[in-house]
Amino acid sequence: MRNTTLRTTAALVRFHAQVGSRVAIRALAPVLASAFGLFYLLRPELYIMLPRRLFAEAEPIARGLLITAALLAAAAAARKSVCFGLGGWLRSLPVGGRAHRRAAVFAITLAETPITFLLFASFFVGTRDLRPPYLLEAAGLLLASAAAAAAVVPAKNKFWRVVIGAAAAVLAGSGNPAYFGISIPVFLAVDYLGGPFEKIRAGTGRRKWMFPIRFPALIGVRALGLSGWSGYFPAGAVIGMTALFLNNNVLSDHLREAAMRTGGALSAAVFLAFTAGFLVAVRAPWPWSRSWPRSARHRILSDALFLGLPALLLAVPLQWIGWAAVWGAASFLPAGATRAAGAVNAPRESRSKILGTLLLEGGLAAVVYGLWTEAGIAFLFLTPLLVETAARREQTLKVTAWDEMHHDAVGDPGSWSSI
Repeated sequence: MRNTTLRTTAALVRFHAQVGSRVAIRALAPVLASAFGLFYLLRPELYIMLPRRLFAEAEPIARGLLITAALLAAAAAARKSVCFGLGGWLRSLPVGGRAHRRAAVFAITLAETPITFLLFASFFVGTRDLRPPYLLEAAGLLLASAAAAAAVVPAKNKFWRVVIGAAAAVLAGSGNPAYFGISIPVFLAVDYLGGPFEKIRAGTGRRKWMFPIRFPALIGVRALGLSGWSGYFPAGAVIGMTALFLNNNVLSDHLREAAMRTGGALSAAVFLAFTAGFLVAVRAPWPWSRSWPRSARHRILSDALFLGLPALLLAVPLQWIGWAAVWGAASFLPAGATRAAGAVNAPRESRSKILGTLLLEGGLAAVVYGLWTEAGIAFLFLTPLLVETAARREQTLKVTAWDEMHHDAVGDPGSWSSI
């Protein structure tokens, strides 16, 4: 019986090895293409400098966090291909649930091989003149890859498994020998907490997230298209004018930070105003969407997330101005996105003025934030009130109300005035 179990386990490991290898081969081409593309765009000097900054000059924990983020993203992407269907005929094999889970971890670790290889190659390129212990680094990357895989495989104790698995990956990928030694018992703790493999019910996650967040966001993305995101251009113009103002004027530290906060908040307000204006024009408050099992507050919050999350990309150009500008935009976004979502879901008679209204209110809020530093905290406390106000206004919306034509009656076959 023991020999039969060993043969079955070996067959299970071979099966998962083939699955992980196929996923790795499929991911190898885009990973290598991205690496060569970055090498071509950044040129050799800058491309070599970036791995050196990461692997040789960065702090161990910071380095481990970056490596863990890359490995967790790869493991989460491979999880869908590896774990799909594992609740079927494979569960009838005479193998325990822990063996199934460990085999899935092994398969995902193999699927992460392109990312692990790219990280090790970057480490070799960035530190080849320093001659570090390459064997220890390779072992650390492999252990970090296995810890990331153990964190994403469906099993018991999901919260602690993910947290401790991520901690093991950070310690193993830090490059510090002492941290690497600590990561081994931490990884064993993840394996102990995981328990047997849990069956994934097909479609559970899709139905769970479809109505609350995912489906409304997909509707908004398809309605906006590419032209709907043109709000980045006026927001970028605000950022550029702020940078010119700071470079061409001699200001004290207090006034300089005030100008940065004002520019950051104003760029976020401009982006929200233009994006909300596009969304109002192309997405109507459909009656069937109001029949979903969602409250008015949920509809306001989902639109606020849809409008506010893309605005976080403004932090990339704002950081070149200063972190005060990034903080100005970030602290304004919760209240600004909620106000924009309320304007999008407001009664129809106020929708034609949404762009001007949001620009005026956002401009005034940005000026107040520049003059009063504590306004950022006030914006955060104001957000729940804005959510409640917008929800009450949205509840009064009549989706069957008469909508006037926004074109001339002449030439319209549905108009009696041309007869």
